[in-house]
Amino acid sequence: MRKKGEKQMQVIKFTPLLLTFFLLAACSADPEAAEQYAKREEINVIIEAPESIEADSSPQIDVKLTKDGQALEEEASVNFLVWKDENKADAEEIPASLDADGTYHLVYTFPSDGVYFVKADVKVDNIHLMPTKQIRVGELTQEEIEKIEQEQEQKKQNDSGSHHHH
Repeated sequence: MRKKGEKQMQVIKFTPLLLTFFLLAACSADPEAAEQYAKREEINVIIEAPESIEADSSPQIDVKLTKDGQALEEEASVNFLVWKDENKADAEEIPASLDADGTYHLVYTFPSDGVYFVKADVKVDNIHLMPTKQIRVGELTQEEIEKIEQEQEQKKQNDSGSHHHH
């Protein structure tokens, strides 16, 4: 007859093995998932805006949506978020207007000098994309210029570490 302690030790020994088995069974991949992913068409969002503009002006900022290199035919929900510097919490949300050629436009007057960010919030089908573009407005302070240069250098370092071959 075994002691109670020996039986508990056997249960303890087999518990990790059983847990591993159940976890592996639960994580079995859908064999069609890779095929479905490969078929999914790539939707691209291109924000076209001047790199720098004057304060109190309303430049044309466009968003073009493409699928597999062609203009997207489905209508999307597109809103813009605009904020200055670090003040993302104060971002203004502005609905985009749609042109006959499928281009979405932002009409916004940049009130003062500084670094602004324009984010296109795009929803089409069950895809949600949110690219952001930095825009320089008017004269920048030395501090703002240095910050932009640091961000660009950091982006270069991040990009150089992971390049893709197609």
